[in-house]
Amino acid sequence: MDKKVKKVHQKTFEHVSEGFSALNYFNNEVAIEPYLAFTEYYMSRPIFGPHPHAGISVMTYMHPDSKAGFINRDSFGDYSIIDPGGVHITQAGIGIQHDEVPEKKGIDSHGFQIWINHSDENRLVEPRALHASSKEIPEINEIGKKVRVIHGEFDGVKSSLKMVTPVTLLDVYLEPNNEIGFSGEEMTIIYVIAGEAFAEEAVLKARNLVVFEEKGTTIKIRTNKNSANFMFASGIPHNEPIVYGGPYVMTTQEQLEETKRRYGRGEMGELAPLSEY
Repeated sequence: MDKKVKKVHQKTFEHVSEGFSALNYFNNEVAIEPYLAFTEYYMSRPIFGPHPHAGISVMTYMHPDSKAGFINRDSFGDYSIIDPGGVHITQAGIGIQHDEVPEKKGIDSHGFQIWINHSDENRLVEPRALHASSKEIPEINEIGKKVRVIHGEFDGVKSSLKMVTPVTLLDVYLEPNNEIGFSGEEMTIIYVIAGEAFAEEAVLKARNLVVFEEKGTTIKIRTNKNSANFMFASGIPHNEPIVYGGPYVMTTQEQLEETKRRYGRGEMGELAPLSEY
């Protein structure tokens, strides 16, 4: 059974601060759980500094067209370079501090930061870092189309990364006059990075977030005279209470208050700013 387009959302980039522009879609405004935040950004200088997370996984995917990579560090000792086309996941769980800065100051880094919710059962798992360089992300290359499997599986090809929340995330390139099919879970979205594509009669343009109906499993995306680059994201909602507390996401208010106390007690480790910045 085909999935129908439920709604097409349109946003534009916001200039947040010097060296940082972003376009955000959040679950509390568009129902995309188990994803909680889906952000495309351009960043050329450090913005946030070391900061904590808990209760979620935070994914950074550098788009292959990025002019530079990112540095990701955390309070448990990980230091990773996310090259253009690479991905890094901070599975925060019970709590961790991390920091992300452009590898080359003054040069725009183009990427995505995506928050993935944890079920209550896995809310407070031990923190860990998952990483794949651009060369380690599996690709399916066919005439007129390319699919990069960032997480999950497509057409029998699997990512080596495995979070506690199983989701599918694909970076898809479709040349003009082509078509591609997907199998989607209950929650399925497409975010258009560039170009133009079509789902049924719906026209999908750059910066659109396309939300599909819960019913059905199959989706077909086609192009006409233009090519398209888009992210395909799918997963099964946990359908559990969500309590937001800035960088923390919990199931109950009591969990949130205890998380704040853990941070105050230093149980999420220490992480100093990079000296070169």
